[in-house]
Amino acid sequence: MFSARRTASALMAVISVATLAACGSAEAGPGPIFDTGPPGSEISDEVALSIAPRITLTFDITGAKTFRGTTTALAPSGGAHFLEFCDEYAKGTADKQYLAAGLLDGPVDGHKITMEMWIADYAGPGTYHNDQLVAPGSRPSIAIDNTVYGTWPDSTASKATTDSNGGGTWTFKKLAKTGEGGLPGAAISGTVSWTCQEPERAQPSGAAGP
Repeated sequence: MFSARRTASALMAVISVATLAACGSAEAGPGPIFDTGPPGSEISDEVALSIAPRITLTFDITGAKTFRGTTTALAPSGGAHFLEFCDEYAKGTADKQYLAAGLLDGPVDGHKITMEMWIADYAGPGTYHNDQLVAPGSRPSIAIDNTVYGTWPDSTASKATTDSNGGGTWTFKKLAKTGEGGLPGAAISGTVSWTCQEPERAQPSGAAGP
């Protein structure tokens, strides 16, 4: 009788240990699976291939602020979709507008920059002058470290030129901040130029490498 009880107790202990081990294994599991990967991995490459063309902008500014530097931005589409090609960006939007990239990826020579400059009644690559240069807020402008320098009807001269590859240039004289009495104050002059680079494209299945 005593032997039978000891045997039963031993069996219960074995069953308990096995049950706990199984539960622990189930709780640990393989962990969550994320849709990202390290640079160069298959997953991260798939994400990179889905990004729109990128714009590289170079600012060359003198006057109230003087600096030169480069940064990047996504090519703006004017809608809720990404563009695919630089020549698509060069053609402008369905509303006949050309949108210069303004939400930049990083600072320029240590300065925080945002830019607003659109071309209205855009008819394709070419040169456009003051009367066709607009902005979603009110007037074309460059904000430098939270100070806004914008165009003024009687004192600013500017023109924008675009090319068929998605590049362009905005040249301006006397973009000024609002001074005393609502008149133009300190001003900047210079050039913003940009080029367009398309994302890496996946090769068709079975295509030979270089």
